[in-house]
Parts: sequence; C-alpha cells; structure tokens
Amino acid sequence: MMAFTTIWHEVWVQASTSDSSIDSIVTCLFDKKLAKMHDNTEALSHATNLVFAIIGWQTMLYKPDTGSCPRAQLAIADETDGHRGYAYMNLRQDQGSSRKALYEFLMGFGVLLPCYNFNTLASDDDKRALVATKTVTPDSLNAHLLTSIGGIQIKWTDSLACHLEFDADSSTLYLFRFPTFCAINLLSQEKDQTKPTIHSCAAPPMAASYWATHEDINNLLRETLLSYRLLFGQNKASRRLFRSLNPFGDLPERCKDRSLSELCGRKQSNFETQLPERDSYVLSKDFPILRSRLAVLAHHFSNKRPRTWKELWDDKRDSASWFTFWAVLIFGGIAIILAFVQVILQIVQVSLQIKQP
Repeated sequence: MMAFTTIWHEVWVQASTSDSSIDSIVTCLFDKKLAKMHDNTEALSHATNLVFAIIGWQTMLYKPDTGSCPRAQLAIADETDGHRGYAYMNLRQDQGSSRKALYEFLMGFGVLLPCYNFNTLASDDDKRALVATKTVTPDSLNAHLLTSIGGIQIKWTDSLACHLEFDADSSTLYLFRFPTFCAINLLSQEKDQTKPTIHSCAAPPMAASYWATHEDINNLLRETLLSYRLLFGQNKASRRLFRSLNPFGDLPERCKDRSLSELCGRKQSNFETQLPERDSYVLSKDFPILRSRLAVLAHHFSNKRPRTWKELWDDKRDSASWFTFWAVLIFGGIAIILAFVQVILQIVQVSLQIKQP
C-alpha cells in the first residue's frame, strides 16, 4: 500500500512538470526505482497502464478499462452506454500515443476538457440550438420538468467529462456525481500548492484549439457546480425529485459525496459565496464552457409539450402564457358555472310562476 501511495504522489508531481507525458512519468518511476524493469517490454507496458489508470483517477476525466483491450492499447470505460458525444469519441488508442503531451494524448479519446471555443465543433443542429438559446432560468430548465414533461432519464456518472452529455436517442442525461472533486480542485488554486493533475492536462494558451487552458478548467469546475443549482437546487420540485433519487446506490456508504445533496437537495447551500445564483442565466457569460450542452438540452426540451393537466400546471417555461392560460381557464370556468347557476335559477323562477294560480 505504501508503494502505491508513493507512486500515486510521484505521478501527481511529475504530471505537473512542463510538457509531461505518460512516457516521461513512467521513465521517472523507473529512474527512482519505484517500478522494476524485470522484462523491458512487459514491465514497460504494465507501468504505462498503471500511470494511465492513475491519471484517470486523479483527473476523474475517465475510468481506465485495462482488461478489455490488447496490451498494445489503452482503453477507457464506456460510461454513456454506447452514446458517442464529443467527450468520448473513441474508447481506445495505441500505447504509442503515450509519448505525447498529456493534453494531446487525452485528445485522442475526445474532448474530455472542452474550452471556450468548443461550440465551433458542434453539429449544424447544435449550432442552431446555440443560436436559439441565449438564456435559461431555473423555472424553464430544471430536472423536474426534464423528467416529467421531457421524458428524460438521469444517469449519474463517475467521469467529469460526461457531465451534461445528452443522448437524444435514448433521452438520457448524464450527470457527474462527485462535485466535491470540483470544489477541492478550485480551492487548491487559491493556495500555493503543486497544481492538481487535471490542471496539468491543460493545453498551453498558444496551443489551445478545442482543448481547455488552465483558466478554462477553472471555469469548467465552477460551471459544473453551478449547473447542479440550476437543474436542482433553485427549484422546489427538482429538490424534491433529487431527494427521491439514489445517485450512489451502487457504491458503498463511504463513497457517497455529501456535497451533491448540499447542492441539489437544499434551497440554500454553503457554496453561495462561490456560486452567485441568478433568476436568469446568460449562457455565454455564466456557462461559457458548458453553454453548448445546456443549449442542446434546452432546445430539445423546448420541443416537448405537456400531456396532462398536472404537467400543464408544472410547465412554467413561459410564465406569461402560463398565467394567461390558467387565468382564462379559471375565470372562464367560473363564468360558465355562474351562467349555469343563473339558468337554473331562471328555470326555477319560471316554474314557480307557472304553479301560481
């Protein structure tokens, strides 16, 4: 156990160095005698797999899947049930890619760390969704409406890269279930510490195209935390929905992240000072990294219409139309009832007059 802890720490330290790669980290482990070279080829392959796995655990961008592919490949687990979004475009790549800088290597799987310009990668449909959706509100886009009216099911994932990935074919929304990871890595930026491994995977500003820079990663972590408030915390029905869910049902008690309940299940959270909540969010300003995912989700939901009276009551996406509809229905109903009562009274009056001699 002590040896693994030492290797874990060394991977973290070496990843933070300039132009680090899996190969450079493996070389350092051999140089420091933390890994043994019994057989050059096999030992190198095992060490590469170990470093690859540790980077996945330290960044929470992917879950390593070391048993599903040949030794000459590196694979990640499929956490989106076959859906191929921008995060996981490929699940495997050759071990030879491990010589690349960390951000270049990870880009071989997909856009695990999106940047501000990520929306330029979007399909034509997604770009139309971005144009159509400039703002969102907790009343118009929340988990309660998405599940009840939108027919969307929520699936919790262990990978930050999959947060807010939406599979329209299966109507499944994937949400990251460990917000404490985001909070800790944001907090570490305020202290003079070795940078977290997830920040070591940032692209240099001059090299960034579709991959996040150091500042983009901070924005991604902050937006991820704020998205829990948008979808759950700022809406009463959604908070009630969250309390009925079991996001950690497949994990032991010690693995539960209590910050998820704090963000999703309470009207007020301890994150208020770090996450300024609004009644309306401008996607380009409040969610510059995740805006395309939220826009796609909002655009998909905008095409859904309530089917029952309860859904009509819950659907407050257009508050003016909502008030108008129910005002017309209520006052119109009252008018009809009063008219009916008036007719009855007139009938009674006429019948009484007829009976009089």
